[in-house]
This record gives sequence, structure tokens and C-alpha cells, in this order.
Amino acid sequence: MSLSIDIQKRYPAFELSVALEAGEERIGLLGASGCGKSCTLRCIAGVETPDAGKIVVNGVTFFDSAAGINLSPQQRKCALLFQNYRLFPNLSVIDNVRAGMGDTHDAARQREDALRFLQIFGMADFADRYPANLSGGQQQRVALARMLAARPGILMFDEPFSALDSYLKSALEQNLLDVFSVVRRTVLYVSHDIDEACCLCERIAVMHDGRVEEVGTVSDLMERPATLAALRLTGCKNTSPARKVASSVVEALDWGMTFDVGHEVPDDVAYLGVRASYFHVDRERADGERGRNSYDLHVARVSDARFERLVLLDAPRSDAPSRLQWRVNKVGKTEAELPHEGDVLRMHFDARRIHLVSR
Repeated sequence: MSLSIDIQKRYPAFELSVALEAGEERIGLLGASGCGKSCTLRCIAGVETPDAGKIVVNGVTFFDSAAGINLSPQQRKCALLFQNYRLFPNLSVIDNVRAGMGDTHDAARQREDALRFLQIFGMADFADRYPANLSGGQQQRVALARMLAARPGILMFDEPFSALDSYLKSALEQNLLDVFSVVRRTVLYVSHDIDEACCLCERIAVMHDGRVEEVGTVSDLMERPATLAALRLTGCKNTSPARKVASSVVEALDWGMTFDVGHEVPDDVAYLGVRASYFHVDRERADGERGRNSYDLHVARVSDARFERLVLLDAPRSDAPSRLQWRVNKVGKTEAELPHEGDVLRMHFDARRIHLVSR
């Protein structure tokens, strides 16, 4: 199973120019809304036609502008699951699943196979109901069963869990992982949620302004991001334009702070990033001389989630365009041990946890 895509298509607001190679693996397309993720899936499925380029799936050329090849969506035999599921309202649940199977087996065998796929998602008991009588989560599971029953050459998901509550979303993610473990296919999964992409995908392609900025494993992107887009999409809340000021020293221009990162700073460094849980109170020097990469910062605001406290810290630069975000684990701590609005804290930034990118 494989995918090779290298296409261009001009839209009113931007130009899509995507080049990507994939094998028998799960790849997440991660990016902000409007960056071209869904457009890429629609071009592969044949719902939209690129202006130029080539798409090859499992050795079959779906599209080749130079050779004049453009297979119909039916000929491509792809499976693309949209956010709104698109079940046939006039068909029962089991007939919705059977609709994707074609005419390769008789009706009895089709029903047997359809029930098996419904069983995977806990929907076999609803086989004779109609979509209007199902909840959104139940419709989602029927759509997943129909998708897999078609046995497509490539599986594509366009933010399928965006409308579900967290409990149901978590359960369906585990269902999908069970299916992926036995149905080996190339999988493309569109998301703007880094946690969802990390859970379901083996590699992630970061998209920005119609292009794939970088591709890597989850650990690659979290530990060694190469672009500002990857920094932000992987959840880095603190980013700033940066410039090199010495061999191992870089300045965060938005914050008025300099950091010694402990290694050679690239000459073309453009941005700096620090994740919200990657710095801490410098308790050893709290009342003494300020150490390297430590700053006395004012707590401007705090707000609580279930297990964390989000702390907004004023940067030393008085006209900084944004505040630094720091996440503190509340578990096992008393209120007195947590930071509060108005505190001045000596914060230390670990040199090993400061990300530098050139674009």
C-alpha cells in the first residue's frame, strides 16, 4: 500500500502545492483551518481536480495532468469520511453499510459482512434503524463501518471526531486503533488537534498556507520542530521572532530576553519557542544572584483547569505583544504552593528545552 502525490491547484484565497510520499502507515495532516488539508483529500478522492501534477495510489495512477489521466471517484475506490458522515437517510443502518460493498457477494453474504463491521463499532443492534433515529455519535460509527466495509485501497478521514464529546471521541479513537492494527492500509487523517494526531498517527505532515512544511514522527515534531508552523501546531504557546547575538546566545525579540542555549545558534535562526511546561521556578537562586537563563517575572493572571493552573507572566519588555504562558501541575499541591496573581517569580528556562527554527 502506498501513496505518492505531487499536485498544484489554485484557489481564490491560496495556492495548494502538496508533495507527499506515504507507505503502509498512518499519516496525520495537521494544520490550521484553511491551510489545504481537506482540499488535499478531496483531490486524492477525485472530488476536486488539481490544475497540475500526479497522484498514484498502490501503483494505480489516479491523476496525471501530463498524461491526461483523471480517474472518476468511483474508479479510484477511495474511502473519504467527512465530518458530517453523509449517510443515506432513506436506507437503514445495515443498508448504508452494504451500499459501499458493490455487487461482489449475494445479499445474504453482504448482510453477514455488514453486521460484522457494525459489530466492530458496537452498532449491530441498530442494524434496522434509520439515520434519523440515531445520535451523532451513532451515525459516526455507522459511517466508519460503511467506510471499512468497502475495503478501499486508501483510508482518508477529514476531522471525523470534531463534533463528538470527549468521552465518545476517546472510545472511537480506540475503536479505530483496533481496526488499524488488522486492516493495513495507507491512512490519511486530517486534524488540527495535536493530541488526536499523536494518538492515531505514526507520522505527521505539518501543513501551512497550502504546503507541507515538514514531515516527521510525533517525537520528531515535539522534540526537534524545524518550522514556526510545527512549533505552534504541536502546542508551543510561547514563540517569538529571534536573532543570534553570540555563538550560543539568542534573543527573543518580542520578550526582551536572551538565552544561552548551550550550543551553536544557527546564523539563520528566525524564531524561538518554549513550551508552557518547559520552564520552572529557580528555587536555588530565588533570593540570590540571577543565574543564566533566569528572569524575575510578574504573574499577571492565573486560571485553573482540572489538573493544571495556567499562569500568564509579563515579559521583561514592557510593550511585549503577548505574555508568556506557564502550565503548572496542580496534582498533589496545596493552594499555598501554587503561583498567584501579583507574585514575582524567578523563572529558569532550561537551555535544552528552547527550540530554534529558521522559518
